[in-house]
Amino acid sequence: RKPRLSSDERGPYHVLLRIAGKSMSRHQDKYNSREAGFTLVEALVSLVLLSTALVPTFILATDAIRLSGRIRNSLIASNLAQEGVEIVRALRDANWFAGQPFDTGLTLCAQGCQVAWDSSSLTPVKTTLPMKRDTTSGLYQHTTGTDSPFSRKITIVPGATDAELVVNSEVTWAERSIPKSVVVEYHLFDWTK
Repeated sequence: RKPRLSSDERGPYHVLLRIAGKSMSRHQDKYNSREAGFTLVEALVSLVLLSTALVPTFILATDAIRLSGRIRNSLIASNLAQEGVEIVRALRDANWFAGQPFDTGLTLCAQGCQVAWDSSSLTPVKTTLPMKRDTTSGLYQHTTGTDSPFSRKITIVPGATDAELVVNSEVTWAERSIPKSVVVEYHLFDWTK
């Protein structure tokens, strides 16, 4: 039997070498046995199980991102369509305040008009141009900003009586090459009659 050495005599690395020596011998014994390939099979099975669990998660995350983009576009289009109707209402109200007939300047849009949030009149157009988004204010308009996927067309036709106008505000855009649209219809009346 070897005499026991004190910790000062063994030095600080003696214990580590001894532990490392034991773990190395266990490590070598394990790979010398017949079960050496079993860890590779375990690793492959765990990778298959992990990928089986992660693939649906990634698909779900991708679909959620795509759906949120569709919802965002539909919400923007709905608001732009509603804004178009509100602008026409404001123009009708301005006619009343000016003492003019309620439909002054509104009857030129049977084929389509363009309008922006700060418009004081409607602009007849033959083709609908894409709206531009001002990056500093976030507002959509036709003069400055970057092109957006949205186009808005306002059509105004006479209603059932001479005191009624039917306003349609249609916003169109494309999602993944599929055309989409939102239409808001509003009936304007001459309240003075």
